[in-house]
Amino acid sequence: MSFRRYEIILPTRYNDGQPVEAEKFLLTNRELSSQFGAASFLPEALQGTWIHKGQWFEEANVRLFVDVLDTPENAAFFAGYKQTLRARQ
Repeated sequence: MSFRRYEIILPTRYNDGQPVEAEKFLLTNRELSSQFGAASFLPEALQGTWIHKGQWFEEANVRLFVDVLDTPENAAFFAGYKQTLRARQ
């Protein structure tokens, strides 16, 4: 049996600079824990830097992760869950 770690990096602020509600991080952690029996949330800010059309951006993010069996079903879950998180904004 092999395992795979899925890490989800979430921004702490919306594009307009307003903070993301703490309840959204809690909801995500609970959804993953319900799906897989456990999840880890690291609230320490991760500093991210990215470039778009020549402009530099910096942001603070948090990280959630789960270690799960490396199965096609789990891979499909995370592919779909990405859309769930995008819609949550």
